[in-house]
Parts: sequence; structure tokens; C-alpha cells
Amino acid sequence: METTTNRARSAGAGARKPGRRAEPIFLSAFFLAAMLFLTEARAAEPAASRASCSKSDYARSRRRFQELYGAGRYAEAVETLQRAKESCWGVLDAKDRGWLVSDLALANLKAGHPDICLQVLDEAPKELEPQSRVAKAIEFNRGLCSASPTQDNTAPAQVSELAVQVMPGLDISSPSEATTALTREWKSAWELREGRLPRRRARELRRCTDLDGVGRNDVQYENDPDAYSFQNKALACRVLRMITTARPSRISHVRDVLTVKKPDGVLPAALAPAISDDELGDIARAQREGRSWHDYDGTLRFEAGPQEEKWRQLSVRGNDYAGFVQWWATGDFNADGFEDVIVYRSMGPTGGTAADIAVFVLTRTRPKGVLQVLERLE
Repeated sequence: METTTNRARSAGAGARKPGRRAEPIFLSAFFLAAMLFLTEARAAEPAASRASCSKSDYARSRRRFQELYGAGRYAEAVETLQRAKESCWGVLDAKDRGWLVSDLALANLKAGHPDICLQVLDEAPKELEPQSRVAKAIEFNRGLCSASPTQDNTAPAQVSELAVQVMPGLDISSPSEATTALTREWKSAWELREGRLPRRRARELRRCTDLDGVGRNDVQYENDPDAYSFQNKALACRVLRMITTARPSRISHVRDVLTVKKPDGVLPAALAPAISDDELGDIARAQREGRSWHDYDGTLRFEAGPQEEKWRQLSVRGNDYAGFVQWWATGDFNADGFEDVIVYRSMGPTGGTAADIAVFVLTRTRPKGVLQVLERLE
């Protein structure tokens, strides 16, 4: 009897020659074993996430995670996001995976598990663009996990060295990029005012290195927002220069402050905005007395939504002003061995257009208490 296989061959290649026997087809033992292995592997493969996770499922899990994290219920937050990771990892793109491990790592740190924090960060997608916000957030969290042995972290971080670190708001991904960033050309340029710095032949300001010897009053502005934009750029340039000469620290009493949701009790009164001369005097007195921002203004309210957390930023509101503070960098900026932190602050009256913008270099040489101002940059 002619087999089905042989009939197919006959139909495709014409009739067999008389007297020639059909040759049986054998599957090698190796091929059968390989097929069996693949079948078993597919059966064991978690139906991932593709069947069990939808966009709405993941969004719901993220919202629940944020609620638990915001309430300080870190262990439950970890469990919630871990379940979402197990169910949804296979359907997320690289960017979403990056944010997932970044948030899950930070939650593990807050729950008192810095070792797990580092393990989670090691799962970050390798294809992330190093300059992206998510990549910067991951590297920042890696620094926190490496230097934070406990959730409370009231003891000083004492290790052989605490590396200089930068945060997403400064727009570089590592301290080693600071030198290059100083010479990188900006997307738009500013011009020197007519009659200012007449000996300078180049009248356009296109990069940080063009700002040497240039003050804010030397620059031509189209409007107030343009002036504030230049001030922000100039402040960032000054911080980049500081990073190029910063040293690793031997001990830190400031790193734990970076994860505090309401740091008004440790931030100094000097960070309070001053729109009038009278306010300047009041703030100066409060600063000399060593008072905190909260002691100076009890109406302060700090908030941090998902976007703010990614940028290491806190929204700030008082009775008659609003704005934000943003962590920019840590390192030893005055060569005393203690870690310092650089914070950017932008505040203004509610409903107004004026702004009080400044950068502060803060430090603390003991585990608790109000941070001290080493330098104010304007």
C-alpha cells in the first residue's frame, strides 16, 4: 500500500519508476529529542504576561503602588509592583521596564532591603539611552542603594569612598560628563548687551565656557522668561564646574535627606523665597539662628507626584508662594571629607510672574539637624 507521504511525492514529482521501492522516512533520535524539548519548554514558559496583563491592569497596579508608597507602606508597595512585574514584564517596552525597576528598587530600599534594591536595578534594560531620564534615575537610585544600609539610615554612611553623583535635573548622566557638557553648544544663544564688555569680540553666548566673566546684567533679554532661562543655564554651568573639581566623600549625613518626602524640617530657612527687602532681612535673621524652612514658615506644604520623583524634585507651596526644589548633585565640594548636596530652588508669588531662583550648596556634619549653607549661587 502506498503511504500518504509517497503519494504526495508522486503528485509533486511524477510517477515512480517501475520496480523502484519507496524508501521509508526515519526521524533521528536527536530530532525527536529536540522536538520534545521545545514542546516541554513552551508548556513550561509562563503565559506571560501577554495573556494576563493589559494596559489597564498595569496602570491599575501602578496607581495602587503609588498610593501604598505615598502612605509609607513600603513592603506592600514592593509586593504590588513585584506582582505587576511578574505579570507584565513581557509586554512592556524598554522605557516602561526601566521605570518599573527604578521604582521597585527604591521601594525595596525604603522597605529596608538595599541589597534587593541593587539586584532589581541590575535587571534594567541594557538598551536604554544613557542620557534618558529613566537611565539617570536608575543610576541615581543605584547610588542611594549602595550607600543606604537601612530604611531609616540615621547612622552616617561610612565607607571607604562615596562617589560624586549627579541627578536627572542637571542633564548629564555621570560626573565624568561634566567637562564635556561645559563646551557643548546650546540649542539657542544669548547676546551681550550693547556697550557691555566691549573688549569681547564674540558677542554671542553659545556654551558654558562663553560665560567666563559675564554677569546677568551683561546679557540682552527679550523678556522676563528669557532672563530666567539664562539664569537657569548660568547656574547649571556653575554647578558643572563644581562637579569637575568635586571629590568623593568619606562620610555622609545628607544622603538620607534625598528620599525624605517632607524635608522642610531639615532644609534651612535660607531656601525661603524673598520677593521684598523686608523678607530678605527676616530670612537672614532666621538663617543666623539656625532655623529650618518650616520654623520660618509653618504654612509649607511639600508634594511629590510620579513625575517629580523621577526628577528628584519636590513641589512646594506656602500661603502666598509656590515653586519647587530639585536635587542636583552630591559630593565633597569643599574638601572637608563630608558629603555635600546641591539643591536648585525656584519660587515665586502665587499668581505672579516674579521668580526667586537660586542654587544652594548644603551640608551636615552630624547625623541630625538642619542642613548648613556652604554657598548660595544666583
